[in-house]
Amino acid sequence: MKIAIIGSGIAGSSLYHLFKKSNDEVIVIDPRKRRIFPSLIHSLLLVDDDVLLAKKSLEFYREFNIPLKEYPSFTIGKIDKRLLDEWTEAGARIEEKYINWLNTEGIYAENGDRLVYINTMINNVPIIKMPAKITEKENKAIVTVNGKEISADLFILSAGPWNNELFNVKTKSYYCWASLSITEHAKLDKMFIYDYELNFYSRPFLGLGINTAIIGDGAIIEAKPGTKLKVDPYEVLNRAKKRLGNVTPIYTSGEFCEGTPDMRPMYGRILDNLYFVGGFNGYGAEVGPGVAKLLYEFIKSGKENRKYMLDRFKNVKDFSLGKEPHEL
Repeated sequence: MKIAIIGSGIAGSSLYHLFKKSNDEVIVIDPRKRRIFPSLIHSLLLVDDDVLLAKKSLEFYREFNIPLKEYPSFTIGKIDKRLLDEWTEAGARIEEKYINWLNTEGIYAENGDRLVYINTMINNVPIIKMPAKITEKENKAIVTVNGKEISADLFILSAGPWNNELFNVKTKSYYCWASLSITEHAKLDKMFIYDYELNFYSRPFLGLGINTAIIGDGAIIEAKPGTKLKVDPYEVLNRAKKRLGNVTPIYTSGEFCEGTPDMRPMYGRILDNLYFVGGFNGYGAEVGPGVAKLLYEFIKSGKENRKYMLDRFKNVKDFSLGKEPHEL
């Protein structure tokens, strides 16, 4: 079977590896407009079935030897015991703990969080570095690159925030960003902080124990991918200072993410020969490979996970983006 994947981000790259392993012929088309960050957060500390997706993603990273670096995490805020049980079942080791330098109690976890060096996976996928165009004829997709039609048994649209520009799918793009900051506590470069009381996260920058961290969780800004936007880092940092002490932004940067009406991922078939995977809502490194695996199983065997199928939005005409689903 010949598969053409449009988009080589986390989902597209994952699908490339999955189909290549089953000896299918795979091509990937991507103009590479999007910046590839060296590392992203992978966490098992999500909500409900997303925990299982994150576990599937972690299994994928390990199977395909994508570099990972484990760090402990500290979650602040009220957390339902049911979620704590889910995190434990997924493999995290958790305990209630008071941390003096943060002056608060919370949930300390090991084996729950890590940085995944996602650029290794994406950069190792061979691509046709050009934009694709999708048109529809008799409920089938016709995909062209530079005016030439691409021949394939099936196509997969996995272009992230560009999905809605390439085909009419129920997603919207938005800007998500964070600030590399100088910090008062060097421990922040060796630990994740998820603060659901003050609404920010902090993650290691280099993981060397120097006085830096990447701090984020600003407001969602709906905009077309590629739009030039200016954000105020202190929208987040003023909240973070109340917990972390002095933090000074060095550099604020971001990229465009893709949200769905319920801020959950989706996958499925759009046309007879066109499939879709996306809507990762800012947490693609956690769930992207897991949802790609669901689509792979759907294509190969017809197996469905109804909670993530795209037809749940068939009656949705318009929507506004809500809160990212990894925020408790």
